[in-house]
Amino acid sequence: MKILVLDEEFPFPSDTGKRIRSYNLFRRLAKKHEIHYLAYGEMDSIPFITFKESGLNPVAVPNMVPEKSGPLFYLRLAANLFSKLPYIVTSHYSKPFRDEMIRLIEQVAPDMILCEWTPYAEYVRDIKNIPKVVVAHNVESRIWRRYHETEKNPAKKWYIARQVTKLEKYEKDVFGMCNGVTAVSQSDACEIAGLCPHARVSVVENGVDLDYFNHRSLTVDKDSMVFVGTMDWRPNQDAVTYFVREIFPLILEKRPSAHAVFVGRKPPEFIRAYNDIEGIQIIGSVEDIRPYVHAAAVYIVPLRIGGGTRLKILDAMAMHKPIVSTVVGAEGLEVTDGENILLADSAESFAERVISLLQDRELQAKLAQNGRALVEAKYGWDSLADKLDRFLQEVVQNR
Repeated sequence: MKILVLDEEFPFPSDTGKRIRSYNLFRRLAKKHEIHYLAYGEMDSIPFITFKESGLNPVAVPNMVPEKSGPLFYLRLAANLFSKLPYIVTSHYSKPFRDEMIRLIEQVAPDMILCEWTPYAEYVRDIKNIPKVVVAHNVESRIWRRYHETEKNPAKKWYIARQVTKLEKYEKDVFGMCNGVTAVSQSDACEIAGLCPHARVSVVENGVDLDYFNHRSLTVDKDSMVFVGTMDWRPNQDAVTYFVREIFPLILEKRPSAHAVFVGRKPPEFIRAYNDIEGIQIIGSVEDIRPYVHAAAVYIVPLRIGGGTRLKILDAMAMHKPIVSTVVGAEGLEVTDGENILLADSAESFAERVISLLQDRELQAKLAQNGRALVEAKYGWDSLADKLDRFLQEVVQNR
């Protein structure tokens, strides 16, 4: 089968959840199918070369996605008020990308077009004779609803509310327009069905490389916590701020020696400023997150905004790390509070669970062992790639 993939970038290196998922699934699909991967990027870049070496037939369009800062960014946000489409759609749409897609359709004659993020379904709106599948890494309208719930600035809150309305309409439209939709969790699938009852949805969970993320017998700092996440993504910025300002002071009251390390690419200046707080360390991009995770006694996921499933939790479980998370942080995963994770939603309860875990080696070992068993049973990439393959073939056969 020939599959044309549309994406915002060539997802490499594997330093964000979406990149990890996309690269792991598509390099496995490439062993069975002819993949043509159209994305913004440069032909001489490491991601492009990596995709080419992996047999993924990359095709690059010079990057035209605008930066999320500066005066022009705010002008574009204002201009979007007059568009019926959400900003995350208009900011990723360009004529050069569309022209290259049409050229590839004529040249390759794909059996399917796969939109590797919901906004990229806009490119296939007028494509009628080729099956189309959209990959919903998140239900975007739900994420933006949670932005709205947590935003304190009245002007920003008003603007976000407009985006929520647009996103709900847009997702309902494109989920129904396409021949199939993949969700990363059952809860996301149910929300998609609520938006568009006739959408054909299959759950293909996020996964983990069980060999790469494994246990190492390294010295663990008994007072240390670690968080891993892309720092230029707003839900992670909110999580760091929530922990530093509201949870960490409560932990220090009973565990003065406690400290936390935050690892992830592109932390903005206001996040870097938390380095000035004793016991808090903000680290930017690293080649390998594993040493930081191995060194910590507890893995924390204080997310209040998000959707999909958290690959960071799967990675930590594979590495035998005990985890404290919010319910949103563990959303979409088949976890059990007290068995393979500890869940807490208020700052007070989150702090209490972290403190109890730091003090209880037996509980740490129990959660670590059960977490590893869970990912071994349900979240290996090979079985998930087979699951995605079966769904794509069903879509083509039953269009």
